[in-house]
Amino acid sequence: MYNYYKYAKIISAREYAEKVVKGELKDPVLSFQLKNGFKFIKVLPNYLYDKHSLNYASFIEWLNPKKYWGLE
Repeated sequence: MYNYYKYAKIISAREYAEKVVKGELKDPVLSFQLKNGFKFIKVLPNYLYDKHSLNYASFIEWLNPKKYWGLE
């Protein structure tokens, strides 16, 4: 959640992620991941030390379509 630090004083990390998922905000990492088939699951607090995300991370999932459909 690379740009969360810009919004931290007005919305929670969860609200930030939800707005990115809805397309109301753009995040250079999470928006890219969502456009490439990843699914947002939840926000992880204290994931790592990062001044941009304020130590929050998005827990995401990507299902390999080949494996999912038995094409591998």
